[in-house]
Amino acid sequence: MEKDAVRKAIKAKRLAKKVTIAEVAKVVGKNPTFVAAALNGNHKFTPEEAGKVGDLVGLDAELTASLSKFPVRADFPNSTDPFKYRLLEIIGVYGDSMRDQANEMFGDGIMSAIDFTLDMEKVTGSQGEARCKITLNGKWLEYKTF
Repeated sequence: MEKDAVRKAIKAKRLAKKVTIAEVAKVVGKNPTFVAAALNGNHKFTPEEAGKVGDLVGLDAELTASLSKFPVRADFPNSTDPFKYRLLEIIGVYGDSMRDQANEMFGDGIMSAIDFTLDMEKVTGSQGEARCKITLNGKWLEYKTF
């Protein structure tokens, strides 16, 4: 089964069971953003974690096994500038996951890029290394029905 078909099948099962990303994260003991990325095929679970997810959302053996296969992270545009490339890579790997979580938290909508701030700061990691912390803060814009 192709990556997109696997992703859609897993999402359909999860939604049919009314299981949130946060609930899956709690079962496997991982960050919700990582879990959402794994459910979208951009990260992988250990076989044990995949089994827990499969049991939780009612996946068959093939779909459960797919959760612990090595992902192919190539569904995003490329840039030659290393800094911009890494930002694109982050969106490529986590974009679908962040959208899924945002929709669960806020409903059907988007984060504004107009009513928006971005902060970048240098922070120190747990082993004394320099780290780049980027905070995106945008107003949530709900899609209107008519």
